[in-house]
Amino acid sequence: PVQLAVGSWSGDMCNSQALPGGRGMAVRFAAHAVRCLLELPGNDPRLDRLAAAAVLMEQESRLGGFSCWSSAEMALQVEDVLRLQQTSMPMLDATDGDDFEGMEQFPAIEALALHVAFEQMREAVRKGRRLPGHEELLVLVAQSLLKRDFTCGRQVAAAVTFELAQCCF
Repeated sequence: PVQLAVGSWSGDMCNSQALPGGRGMAVRFAAHAVRCLLELPGNDPRLDRLAAAAVLMEQESRLGGFSCWSSAEMALQVEDVLRLQQTSMPMLDATDGDDFEGMEQFPAIEALALHVAFEQMREAVRKGRRLPGHEELLVLVAQSLLKRDFTCGRQVAAAVTFELAQCCF
């Protein structure tokens, strides 16, 4: 996994488009969520299960809800995705002015990271592209959550380090 930098970050790790923006609470929770993905090894089996569920759900969507192939294990994977979605929805819908009480719980933040990763995988399947590798997935999730452009995992790590240094929890 891409390592979080300790201390300050240098300009060569981050271009001007990836410089941290607002200090709002939503940005802080987004940074915590991206950190979860940064700390997740690229070979984590959860990512494989999310990729399999993305393929299955997109195929079912194309067939109007009919299952083209499935098993009890795949049904469990889809249920896991739906649980991630349910857990992360309040955070996805939140804005800086919203009440974030209770959302600092790690499972909700991790669910947000994994749910957005799943949505990026599903979008790749929908568009007929290959599933993103770990670093590409990290960049896509960071762009989605932090609302700015990144070109590599090092930029993401630098931005997350900066954002988390701005908050206390």
